[in-house]
Amino acid sequence: MKKNGLKFKKAFTLIETLVAITILSAAVAGPMALSIKNIGIAAVSKDQLVAFYLGQEVIEYVRNVRDTNILEESSVWLDGLENCKVNDSVGCYVDVKNNTVTDCGTGCPKLDFNGVNYTYKTDGTDGNSIFTRTVRIDDTVGVSGDEAKVSVSVKWTGKYGGKTVNLQDNIFNWR
Repeated sequence: MKKNGLKFKKAFTLIETLVAITILSAAVAGPMALSIKNIGIAAVSKDQLVAFYLGQEVIEYVRNVRDTNILEESSVWLDGLENCKVNDSVGCYVDVKNNTVTDCGTGCPKLDFNGVNYTYKTDGTDGNSIFTRTVRIDDTVGVSGDEAKVSVSVKWTGKYGGKTVNLQDNIFNWR
């Protein structure tokens, strides 16, 4: 195109460039926001999964104690778990790795994570993890004392506030 002898070239104007940058920014911002949200949800899911397995670990421990007591023909099938019985207790904490069952007193301590295992500090103080696990056993469930309800509560405070996973199982004196 020529105007008064000058030749004009077709090119982007400043406004067209700004519109293109705005559209490109919007196209990139949406997926980025979604990615950030998904990373947060993945962290919460990881914590829930860890909490579930920490609760399941104690239920398996209680079953093992029950089975061992029955096979060794102990007179009390829940021998060794007295600190967890409901009565007036807050509950107990079970250190599966060190095979100890301790009364919580006024509250259970946080678990300690050493990079491989979740355990408790030997002095009963809070560990470095975010998880607190409390175990309660109600042995008054069954009519003849051959049934007990095991309740495990795993609490933690994560990115989106306090969370709790509760597990419950009824176990029986199968002798």
